[in-house]
Amino acid sequence: MAATPILELIAQATRLREGSAGVEALLRAVYRAGSLRLQDAAREARLPLPVASAVRRELEKAGLLERRQGLTLTGEGREFVERDLGMRTQLDIICEACAGHGIVIPESLKAEVERLAEIITSAPSVDVTLDQAPCMPETAMRRALLMLQNGALEGKRVLLLGDDDSVSLAIGLLGRALRQNDLTRGVTVVDADERRLSFLRDTATREQLSLEVVHHDLRRPLPANLRHAFDTIETDPPYTLEGARLFLARGCEALTPEADGHCFFSFTHWPASQMLELQKVFTGLGLAVRAVWPNFNRYAGASMLGNLGQLIELVHVAGAAAELPDFSGPLYTAEVNPRLRVYACADCGKEIVLGEGGTPATIEDAKVLGCSACGGHVFRRQSVRPS
Repeated sequence: MAATPILELIAQATRLREGSAGVEALLRAVYRAGSLRLQDAAREARLPLPVASAVRRELEKAGLLERRQGLTLTGEGREFVERDLGMRTQLDIICEACAGHGIVIPESLKAEVERLAEIITSAPSVDVTLDQAPCMPETAMRRALLMLQNGALEGKRVLLLGDDDSVSLAIGLLGRALRQNDLTRGVTVVDADERRLSFLRDTATREQLSLEVVHHDLRRPLPANLRHAFDTIETDPPYTLEGARLFLARGCEALTPEADGHCFFSFTHWPASQMLELQKVFTGLGLAVRAVWPNFNRYAGASMLGNLGQLIELVHVAGAAAELPDFSGPLYTAEVNPRLRVYACADCGKEIVLGEGGTPATIEDAKVLGCSACGGHVFRRQSVRPS
């Protein structure tokens, strides 16, 4: 059988949005590594972990892949990728120093990363209904360093639209380490989560960092004093097209016309068809792509995304066609793509559906509450079904 039908059949069986190219990417990752953990294969192929797992099962059924101290190609699989897909190269060219990020955290700043890691241990619990998934402290510092390198911090007024990643604290710690009390002309965080704002404000006070926090839901236009008042924006919005459009639109509202219009936008890896829609959002708001950094962001609790995401540098070069009014539509992932999330108690097997029948909306809260049948606090995911 020709290569394309095999890959297409697997893509169809797994409903893979990336199509046959996504299946090929997973095979290529395993071929180049020789043996690879599923998590690493998913990262290399830029596939969500549950999707990569489904593709792996289909490749095993097809006799192309097997599990033996990690994922490996069968003899038939190796012959298939070399003969039919034309693969021969097993060269790894990713920079060992920066892992492809383009930014290396110098030894002189390792203490600040460690301090940030300590600080984050007291951060409020993640609210998954707001699509919160904090990045690792190293990632927060790399974002701050990238902004510094590109002239977006020193002497600039900086606005962070949401900050469960604690990038504002990384900016403050970076400035202190460089023996400048404040690299910027002011850092402001706008967030709808009052718990997160209290944590950032209290930490900044304790660490003697300059920071202003504003409680505001970005579904509403920015307060007048924040409009056209900033030189740089940074955001890691909900991973929906609606979330990207809303947060970037508010960011454009915040930028002053005289500014260079720096925007540092962190987002999940999407297949090309969805990235095209995202790029339409950029151009519609007058944002030009300056650089794309794949796998720049590493997250502490985003296993569904393979724990990795990209950072896109944008520059605001033209005003949006119209100011965005109040936004009332679905915004967060669970609102845009509703699913029935079914779990089973590990002790007695009782199934629960998150958000139904008195069950909390998040598995974290369900674990705290415990199983209604036996009181157990360990649950295993059963399925994710369209609602």
